[in-house]
Amino acid sequence: MSGVSARTISQLETGKRGAPRVASVRMLAQALSLDAEERATLLNVTAGHTEDGDAGDPSPKPMTTARPQRKKCFLPRGVPDFVGRKAELDRLLGPAAAMRTESMAVTVVDGTAGVGKTAFAVHAAHLLAERYPDGQFFCDLHGFTPNRGPLDMMAALRALLRMADVPAERIPASLDERSAFWRAALAGRQVLVVLDNVGEPGCVHPLLPGTAGSHVMVTSRRRATTVDGSTSISLDVLRPDEAIALFVETAGRDRTCDELDAVAEIVRLCGFLPLGIRIAASRLRSRPSWTVSRLAERLRARAYRLSELDADGEHGVAAALMSSYRVLNADQQKLFTQLGHHPAVHFDAHSVAVFAGMPLRQVERLLDELVDHHVLMEPVAGRYTFHELLRDHAKALAISAGPPDDRADPIDRLLAHQM
Repeated sequence: MSGVSARTISQLETGKRGAPRVASVRMLAQALSLDAEERATLLNVTAGHTEDGDAGDPSPKPMTTARPQRKKCFLPRGVPDFVGRKAELDRLLGPAAAMRTESMAVTVVDGTAGVGKTAFAVHAAHLLAERYPDGQFFCDLHGFTPNRGPLDMMAALRALLRMADVPAERIPASLDERSAFWRAALAGRQVLVVLDNVGEPGCVHPLLPGTAGSHVMVTSRRRATTVDGSTSISLDVLRPDEAIALFVETAGRDRTCDELDAVAEIVRLCGFLPLGIRIAASRLRSRPSWTVSRLAERLRARAYRLSELDADGEHGVAAALMSSYRVLNADQQKLFTQLGHHPAVHFDAHSVAVFAGMPLRQVERLLDELVDHHVLMEPVAGRYTFHELLRDHAKALAISAGPPDDRADPIDRLLAHQM
């Protein structure tokens, strides 16, 4: 039995009551054993046709406007000095046009801290916006934001549903129902959704639209291995010419045109990392008495390089790298820190196992995991190295951890292994 009275059913059938009450719809959904998706669909179908005068019913009401308004855009402003990334943009924009009506596209943009994932995603989203006329949504999940915890899926769905004009009191209480409501709200629509700064790409499934014609872009420092059917775009550091162009655009042509050799040295000392380049260029721009050569001189001091690339303690390179370190588990953190003492620029799993005094299989697994977290690079299969600034960060962590009692032993073991 549904719990809906025979009198109510009779009134609905004869037209004496034009619409069911919300509580009646909920009881029918329960009696029919509908799952969250089906329940959300039923509530959306009856939205605007139900009577809201259910005394004593504190449960969330269905939304009166289930679909986002056309041309609703929540994308943040793109960076005015965006440079490079032509190959990556071509790879993203071409398939997006072909898949727009055939399926729901998911693109995961990954890369190390400070490589420009958000700037790339927002720039691409503005280029794609006209292809998705029913709305462009943006949600920062704060997966790696310094001094702030990540946004869980419940909070993210609440934010997205509010963007879709769902009144706060009508947002369901459970994750499954919120996810179903979100899919129902976007059904039949062509929307673009940017999910930025995601800690674990595989956790975004509740935020994905369910119908063809939409596109979701995810940015993360983790490589995506669990988002079915997604296209992955891994961002590397900028090419030297792109890095120079970014520095010049940010610092100002008038400050740099006579010292391009020093500019080239600065972007190299920044490891061609966009975040470091922007901070260095901004420091030059804010100090009229400095020359480009003076800034290059300050960056040459490796022990102080990360502090030179600081920005109010929260937005500098060191803070970005530390936020990547903090999400590592204990074994990953231990090996990352130990590698800060490794004397070689490039190393393989065997030498690391000897140096760290760990079983080879465990080292191989941990090295793969550090690559997936983008805190280590594998330019050639089986050969690993650090990004220049990440090596400085690992070394700083190793020094701050204090010297172990057997500091000489790792080096001795490594030398013995190589003889």
